[in-house]
Amino acid sequence: MSESIGILLLPHFSTLAYASVVEPMRICNQLMGEDRYHWVTIGAEAVVRSSDGLTASVEQNLALPHGLDALIVCGSQSPSQSDASITSWLKGQISSFGWIAGIASGVWPLVEAGLLNGRKASLPPIPSRLKDSCKTIKQSADLFSVDQSVWSCRGGSAAQDMMLFRISLAESVSVSEMIAQTITRYRVGEPTPGVRKHPDEALKREVPVIYEAVQLMEANIEEPLTTDDLAQHLDISRRQLERLFKKHLDSVPSKYYVQIRLEIARQLLLSTSVSITEIALRCGFSSGAHFSTSYRAMYQLTPSEERSSH
Repeated sequence: MSESIGILLLPHFSTLAYASVVEPMRICNQLMGEDRYHWVTIGAEAVVRSSDGLTASVEQNLALPHGLDALIVCGSQSPSQSDASITSWLKGQISSFGWIAGIASGVWPLVEAGLLNGRKASLPPIPSRLKDSCKTIKQSADLFSVDQSVWSCRGGSAAQDMMLFRISLAESVSVSEMIAQTITRYRVGEPTPGVRKHPDEALKREVPVIYEAVQLMEANIEEPLTTDDLAQHLDISRRQLERLFKKHLDSVPSKYYVQIRLEIARQLLLSTSVSITEIALRCGFSSGAHFSTSYRAMYQLTPSEERSSH
């Protein structure tokens, strides 16, 4: 059985979150040899601009959603302004979907529509206008939460974990694990060079500055910060930051940052039709040649070879 999912793109949506939603579904279809998942983009306008300036032409507008089993509201890491038209539309469409999810600021339309009242939810930083509305929500420290048919996610690459969990429920745990393996390896069974360590919850609690540094990196992809900039934002010395990364993540900030940008570039490369040159610029590389060299060093093939192989 296939599932049709609408992805509602809010203004300034996160391209990382969008790619993290789409990539597991795309790989699942590829591994299963059939279209188990079909997705369409929805927007209040015909063209929606992402947080990094990328424009996306939506396939359905709010007046014409049809044939969808689920809805994912894709927002950004920054607080969004309230949009009464989206909230009103959502209230009118609730019964049409088997399940609904909010990612990052995409959680707030769910809050405003009353979908999270009394439910467990993973919330990004709460904007002041919604503090009262969130009092009845059972806030979770998890990266994503599921309460019956309503899903919520803090955003970024955590959306990938949420989708892998969704696929494990709909397909099987083994299928989900195969997808996760494919995402972290450029060929199944062959380790991807340079796979980075991710800060886990224990490290987040014990050494929060590392988690904050990674968040800064993920929030500044198109115009990367220098290691000195990161250290200044975190109010520690460059040497101290480098020692922490080496000790806990077996890397240095500059190399780790490049790995993040290349991972995002790879998701865009495989999940969108955006040109390789545009992806290079969106992911902070000064030229297509620089991007290609860095990409080959990490994945053992060029961006064009990667795209053509899929």
